[in-house]
Amino acid sequence: MPIIIVLLSLYSCSQKQTTQQEISVDLSGKHLNEIPDSVFQHTETTYLDLGSSSVTFYPPLSALVDTNSNNIFSIPEKIGSLTNLKTLILNTNQLRILPKSIVKLKNLEVLDLSVNKDLVIIQHLDKLKQLPKLKVLKIVDVKMTKQEANILKATLSPDTKVIVSIPEYFKISR
Repeated sequence: MPIIIVLLSLYSCSQKQTTQQEISVDLSGKHLNEIPDSVFQHTETTYLDLGSSSVTFYPPLSALVDTNSNNIFSIPEKIGSLTNLKTLILNTNQLRILPKSIVKLKNLEVLDLSVNKDLVIIQHLDKLKQLPKLKVLKIVDVKMTKQEANILKATLSPDTKVIVSIPEYFKISR
């Protein structure tokens, strides 16, 4: 299996072909402010990590600046072109909204939105419901009340594990 290295602006993006049709893209901890356009050229990508290179939770979470994180404020609608994605890691960014095109990710199994402190997750429930294969949704430290967390859990498929606590986050990450 060949290893492909693609240079994206000033950042290196390691792409590893895991099978004939699976490509993994890891841009975690690259201090990105936006997603390089070249990421969207590889529609066969199944794993995309745009989060922190190592997630660390310390109380109070809002007082920390994670030096291993990216600083992405929005996900472009082009994300919908990555229809083969199975895992999308967006933790520890500055997201406020999810793009409408996220519903096109029909193969998505794992979505990590944790530590996006301004993301009001309940506003995106309709989008999340349209992800038929979603098995794990990580939403630790997003804007959400306990009641909203319960609504999410009740509304999504019973097969979807909704991770809302730090211990659950690390247990499922093993």
